[in-house]
Amino acid sequence: MNIRDRLKIIIIISFILLIICAVILFIGLWNKLSMNTDVQIGNGMYFLVLSIVILASTIFVVHMLEESRGNLHEIPEKNVAGQNVEDTTDQVNGTYPTPFEVDLDLLAESIIPRIETKEKTEDYTERILRNMSKHFEIVQAVFFLKNQQTKQFESISTFAYTSDKKPSSFKIGEGISGQVAKNKTLMHLTSIPEGYLKIQSGLGKSSPTNLLIIPLLLNKETVGIIELASFQVFDKETVWTFKNLSKIIGNAIVTKIKAAEKK
Repeated sequence: MNIRDRLKIIIIISFILLIICAVILFIGLWNKLSMNTDVQIGNGMYFLVLSIVILASTIFVVHMLEESRGNLHEIPEKNVAGQNVEDTTDQVNGTYPTPFEVDLDLLAESIIPRIETKEKTEDYTERILRNMSKHFEIVQAVFFLKNQQTKQFESISTFAYTSDKKPSSFKIGEGISGQVAKNKTLMHLTSIPEGYLKIQSGLGKSSPTNLLIIPLLLNKETVGIIELASFQVFDKETVWTFKNLSKIIGNAIVTKIKAAEKK
């Protein structure tokens, strides 16, 4: 039962209480006026009934305010200069809304490998990128991890990356990915800058048109960045899925790093 259903039940109960209280008050007043000495309601009972009426009325007002506030907060997605910025407030707070029928736990099991102590972190993150490409139409991906000493986000693994030059490192606030790390907010680019990414295949070279930059958060801190490129537009369900998977992946990466340090 969600919050909205609970509020509906509360408001129904409140109406019932109001009706009962109204009947009791009517009977009490009628007995007082008719000077019926056999059936009378004392002052204490009147005070109790009045308290119930006030409580029920307060619940009703609070419910109406919550309903109106929820309607005001339904803001459509922003789309500025080809960028769809997805809010990850729920993710930071640790809550996961479920507007889509996606089994996150099952998906996480198929994407995030089991941690093996002997496996390098580079190989581990590369397996994550490969598994992502099996479930989604991803043509290129880069995995960045934050170096706790230099405070830079460094490329640790890639998928289908054809350039001889390693992806550039960046600090928080530097470039597009640096802004994502700073804002802790997933970014969906539908218009990638020219030359930002190149895909090479048997048909030649081409540039993806869509880029998803995902912050990996742990304890409200960005510990990594994943860039995913595709020729297809990432739909709302895919964006929502990656937004919620990011924290699970962030936890797995930190666990992997700690396991490697203990080795």
